[in-house]
Amino acid sequence: MGCDVSSAFELDVALSSGVNPENIGCVGPYKSTRLLTMCVKNNIAFVAVESIEELLELAALRKEHQSDTAILLRLNPDIDISGGSMKMGGAASQFGIAESEFEGVLSLARERQIHIHGVHVYATTRVLDPDSFLANFSSLCEYLAALPERFRLKLEWLNVGGGFGIPYYKGEQSLCLEAIQEELLNLQHALVKRTGVRRLFFESGRFIVGEAGKAVVQVKSIKQSMNKTYAICDGGYNLFHGATAFANLMRKPYFISKVDPENLNILSELPLPERDVNGEVYTLVGPLCTPSDIIADKYVSEPLNAGDYLVIHQVGAYAITSSPGLFIGHGFPAEYMATGTDIVQIGKQDSIEEMKRRYVIEAKRNEPQPSTYSQLEAV
Repeated sequence: MGCDVSSAFELDVALSSGVNPENIGCVGPYKSTRLLTMCVKNNIAFVAVESIEELLELAALRKEHQSDTAILLRLNPDIDISGGSMKMGGAASQFGIAESEFEGVLSLARERQIHIHGVHVYATTRVLDPDSFLANFSSLCEYLAALPERFRLKLEWLNVGGGFGIPYYKGEQSLCLEAIQEELLNLQHALVKRTGVRRLFFESGRFIVGEAGKAVVQVKSIKQSMNKTYAICDGGYNLFHGATAFANLMRKPYFISKVDPENLNILSELPLPERDVNGEVYTLVGPLCTPSDIIADKYVSEPLNAGDYLVIHQVGAYAITSSPGLFIGHGFPAEYMATGTDIVQIGKQDSIEEMKRRYVIEAKRNEPQPSTYSQLEAV
């Protein structure tokens, strides 16, 4: 098991947590000089390069620090991949090097005597159906196996991306590893045999940690507006951006459970809710001054009241770290970790004083400050 990192902070966390540098890869459309320097100085496994400029910078740093960090080129493959929630290749993108430009990048690398160790591809994400996953990976293996002859490229390393999906909406099931394990291993072994690669990487994405996180919000009021009933909650877009973003994009709510406050200490055992067919219809919203702060539209539930607690499932990935917790000054919430039967607080809720210290520029008290309102009145 290893780690993907995309920032200097993530790399520092991985290293300080004891992850072997040989099991760390660096990906992402932009990598700062600081991050690339940390990568080569710590001899991490590989950096997946996404542009000519990044290739030249990494090669220079690698030479300067006499690093063994492998250079992979992220290829944006022109292949037909289906069954995922989002296609990540074969179209214009900030990710990777377009297939039509790949030969030119390889030619430049040869001209500059830059050794390319392998290729990184990430064709799709969140595949739930085992047959679709295997069909996609089989197509990808055929594509990758043809690269050495097609581009005169010796493949020593391959990062084949991920696509392992978890369910977000009612009616979905998590990708069953038992259903794909045998055929996936067969395809993997065949790919290694055909290409001669020494190291093959998969990216787990949210598959491991996504199901490990739950967000708890409290209903603060119920509001009727024309023909809609709103349940206004104390957290939303600012706490778990993924749920609200997909609620708006897909017009489907995440898995959400109403929970008894007495059971908040056993959230780790709370199963995903079954599909509701009867009940009241609500639009669940957060506290922010934006119409996009929608947790769930057309959420069917037993009657909700102020004071009720709701649990949003599957937010272990892309939750707090991808959310605008400081929007309108609400701050980030407290975080807790379930360890067996115990609940341990691992992060404090932001206080007003803490947020002021970090983000408010204090005016000198003895100096008169211009009034915005008086300026407007003067105009």
